[in-house]
Amino acid sequence: MNALLFCSLLNLFSCSNSQSLEKENTITKKDSLQKQSAECSNLYLFQGSYVDLDNNSFSSINRIPATDFTKCSKYAHRFINPINDTVYANGHQFMIENNREKKIYRLHIYKNKKLVKTINLPVETPLPEVHDYSFYLLPYKNNVILFMEDMYTTHYRVCKYNSNGEELMRKDIEHTYINHPEPNTNNYNRYLYFKDLTASQMVFTSHIAFADKFKTVVLSMDDFTITEYDKTANGLILDDKEEKLIGFATEKDGHFTIQMLDHKKYEFDIKFGNPGCDFILKDNLLYIANYHPIATGSSLHCFDLGTGKMKWTANVLQVNASHSEYWNKVTLSIYKNKLIMQGDEAYGSYLQLFDTESGERLAHFGNVSEEKK
Repeated sequence: MNALLFCSLLNLFSCSNSQSLEKENTITKKDSLQKQSAECSNLYLFQGSYVDLDNNSFSSINRIPATDFTKCSKYAHRFINPINDTVYANGHQFMIENNREKKIYRLHIYKNKKLVKTINLPVETPLPEVHDYSFYLLPYKNNVILFMEDMYTTHYRVCKYNSNGEELMRKDIEHTYINHPEPNTNNYNRYLYFKDLTASQMVFTSHIAFADKFKTVVLSMDDFTITEYDKTANGLILDDKEEKLIGFATEKDGHFTIQMLDHKKYEFDIKFGNPGCDFILKDNLLYIANYHPIATGSSLHCFDLGTGKMKWTANVLQVNASHSEYWNKVTLSIYKNKLIMQGDEAYGSYLQLFDTESGERLAHFGNVSEEKK
């Protein structure tokens, strides 16, 4: 589940065509990869080397393996970002042309490097001078999903196109409401932001610190149906296959409310709790990585849904950083009986392995400080 601050789509994509081609190769395999077990490979790519997850050490292999855990396991989607301004689907290349100065907003479709169709994107008509659009593409099955926003309007626009350039579906999702504190005065109140993707859903949510309206919107990428919840989703909980949203967490001042979509509800507190969350649910145990998206530090916990109590809190080694500007993202995965915690911070990255039953730290790699003996 890869968004750094959860409040800006701009951080989610790169404009490099070569990177897009690499992403296409990954995405076209995504459905089959997610069906594999977490034991598909014992090699975990980290900082240009491979960690042997069986031996808890760097691997001694002197060749590049055919695949590794971050690409072949059912958790592979947590390590990739399919959103871009150039993507590939069904043998076609889709490329955004966004030229505000000339007011040109188009989607070009290529096959075998030849242009086969150009589509005018669904911007407001007539186009006011103040509009400033951002466009993002997501390959989905044999189609492409376009979602766009304009900082001067009130809705996301989401469209699905096939490789012939035909628009199949369209949905508008409100992200800003307008009130009128004084006559002839419009007050724009932004509350909803893009959050993350599951295998078949787009998730948008409010920012609990900055919004005065709390909501989570889940859009099905198959039929564009929408489900809404009157809560902020600080972290998403997926099913055992890592494909479908089954719950989410809301955090405020270290108090966490877990809302499952089957209406079950759980609550717990984490000391010095933060709004960033990554979750894995396995065998009724909820593994929780907690961190702040714009500050250093992280924690790791295991909550037992059966007992309603915290089972353990791990001893996580930290990146020592002094800073004024920062970003932080933690990603969890599981290999056999080992919980893998990868942290990527502005000041350094780390990989730590923990026993899923006890929370004991088994190994660590990267930019963390050793414990004092």
